[in-house]
Amino acid sequence: MTQKGLPLIFSAPSGTGKTTLREKLKQELPDIEFSVSHTTRPPRANEKDGVDYYFISKEAFLNMIDCDEFLEWAQIHDHYYGTSRTTTEKILEMGKDLILELDVQGVESLRALKYQGVYIFILPPSMQELEKRLTGRGTESGEQVKKRLRVGEQEISKSHLYDYRVTNTNIDETVDTILAIIRAEKNRVDRYHTDCPEIRKLIESEPS
Repeated sequence: MTQKGLPLIFSAPSGTGKTTLREKLKQELPDIEFSVSHTTRPPRANEKDGVDYYFISKEAFLNMIDCDEFLEWAQIHDHYYGTSRTTTEKILEMGKDLILELDVQGVESLRALKYQGVYIFILPPSMQELEKRLTGRGTESGEQVKKRLRVGEQEISKSHLYDYRVTNTNIDETVDTILAIIRAEKNRVDRYHTDCPEIRKLIESEPS
């Protein structure tokens, strides 16, 4: 029997380093999967359909909502974002761990559904450092940076919704912390799995 994979729900303010973190985690855990969300926003220059997002029309997205095809969905900055229920469950049933990168609104939806997973919020070292990183990207105007900082403040104020808070000061240390969280969560009594039939029989036996 294949042990079901572990859902890992990540959130972080824009500019905190999610992309770099994702790349580093993939290096350490080659078999881990990343959920690809659906969105109605247009792709950016370096984004690929089916890799970064599934880019679909608003009409198609609303149809998926009507058919209850999303595990969660949200409207952010005039665009829709959603996580496919079928795709997510298929990956987990294969025994693969899955990272879902969601905004706070999506996490609120999952918590309301009592969705079982490990919820991790990635914090910037400070708001000043976050502003520096956003400005340094050179992709947004000063007003857009301010807007993202305001949204970031709102997101951080809701980080109590998560199981863990991790400050991304040094990317290698952040990855080490997340790897430790994953190892610990996999060894929880309600998740632990052994390939030894003899031990498994003892574990699963009713207490005398």
